[in-house]
Amino acid sequence: MPRRLQRLLFYRLVLITLFLIGGFYIEETGVVIPPEIPWYAFYLLVTLLYATTLLFFGSLYFKKIPEKDITRLLYFLIATDILIITGMIYLTGGGTSPFSPLYFLAVLEGGAILERRGGIMAASMSSISYGILINLEYYLIIPPLYPQYLYESLYLFYKLFLTILSLFLAGYLTGFLAEEVTKRSRQLSRTREEYSRLEAFSKNVLQSLQSGLITVDLTGRITFVNAAGERILGLKRTSLRNLFLSDVFPELEAYLSEDRAHRVEVNYTKDPFTKLRLGLSFYPLRDHRGELSGKVVIFQDLTKMKDMEESVKRSERLASVGQLAAGIAHEIRNPLASISGAIQLLREEKFSNPHAQRLMEIIVTESNRLNRLINEFLLYAQPPKATKKKVELDKVVEDTLEIFFRTPQWNYGIRLIKEIEKGVVVECDPQQMQQVLWNLLINAVEAMEGKGVLKVGLRREPADNKVILRVTDTGKGISPDKVERIFDPFFTTKERGTGLGLSIVHKIIEQHRGTITVLSKVGEGTTFNITMPLKAEKGGGSR
Repeated sequence: MPRRLQRLLFYRLVLITLFLIGGFYIEETGVVIPPEIPWYAFYLLVTLLYATTLLFFGSLYFKKIPEKDITRLLYFLIATDILIITGMIYLTGGGTSPFSPLYFLAVLEGGAILERRGGIMAASMSSISYGILINLEYYLIIPPLYPQYLYESLYLFYKLFLTILSLFLAGYLTGFLAEEVTKRSRQLSRTREEYSRLEAFSKNVLQSLQSGLITVDLTGRITFVNAAGERILGLKRTSLRNLFLSDVFPELEAYLSEDRAHRVEVNYTKDPFTKLRLGLSFYPLRDHRGELSGKVVIFQDLTKMKDMEESVKRSERLASVGQLAAGIAHEIRNPLASISGAIQLLREEKFSNPHAQRLMEIIVTESNRLNRLINEFLLYAQPPKATKKKVELDKVVEDTLEIFFRTPQWNYGIRLIKEIEKGVVVECDPQQMQQVLWNLLINAVEAMEGKGVLKVGLRREPADNKVILRVTDTGKGISPDKVERIFDPFFTTKERGTGLGLSIVHKIIEQHRGTITVLSKVGEGTTFNITMPLKAEKGGGSR
């Protein structure tokens, strides 16, 4: 049932009730209208009004009626009201009755519900009914109930004329206003629908963006963050809304006061094992009056791109040097073998001078060290092709740890924590992956200097289609300036290190289409994160 129709029926019941109360008062006091009124007929007409209202309400509430039939019922209801009002006017004095304004209620009812057509129809029926009643009484066609109150024809004519004119004006104006209200309501409804559609569209667009988006007010408090922003930052929207932008990015507080667009790059620690490089763009946020109301911050995770750029630069920088150095290494290797062989022969001779014997031992030791350095460099410059196959990486990790425990490098003052997920299948060269883990274990043990905690973890992340191998130690840590160069060849923090171990590790992981990152804090320890594809990519077979 339309809400406007519900209100109409409710107001009808209220007016009829007030009319009934007024009738009781008039009957008891005998004021306003002639006391000779046949009250039984008055109450009968009021009862008819109640009955028609309740019948109409019941038919609409308990039975689904088509819109066309509802309109017909409304016309019938208004016509019935006009006839009942005409009867009341006849019972209360006819042309002299004070209840003739009740016609206006019927006209207002018709105009409010059926708009201009209903208002004109109700005014026409009311005018005709009232005019017929006045003429029938005046010409004594029906007996007037109160002949002592009859007026002159001129008075009745003016009263009838003014009443009819007022009824038509009321019908027209009520219908016109009702049409305007309906038109405005429809426009408002369309505007609301359009606004809701645009709001939903804007929300879907913002939530579908792959870039993170944050809005802040003039105080820097976060007011909105999209789904990508939550994912990149690793924080929930509910917790972000209670924070200031400076709580998330402390270095950006200075940019909030600037009324211009600008772009910056910052480092962001998502968790203890994940450090991101983010690119952020700031734009002024203005309200509907064009006044500054805050900032819009759009940001992307540039970590992979920066890593790729660094990898490309490193590869370009070392490609030409590597080819030249590989040739030189081969040339050095041959005379080095001759020197080593000659020294071995000399050692077999009996020398009385122990100093000479000691010098030969030093030459042999350094020759072996130089030979090992050349072998490692050749492995870095010209790595063997990876023989990839599907293997359970967790078994490779377990086997490597088991072997490492039985070597002199292991120190039993170190506590090992294993967090290795079972059944992690990847496509890799198991020997090369064993070499990677071996190098990382040696570095971790040496960094802890005999005591600490070594944590080795392996887990799948199916959502990102990747595997993460993590080696964490509680050693002395590495300073930030050294972390940036840690994968460069010949860069080492050890006194007798070659500086090629981690370079070879980086090269092997690149061959497996993975990435390796390092997080370290001086005095707390170091974590190496290796990320590899969970499933082999197309075209990524054995090579």
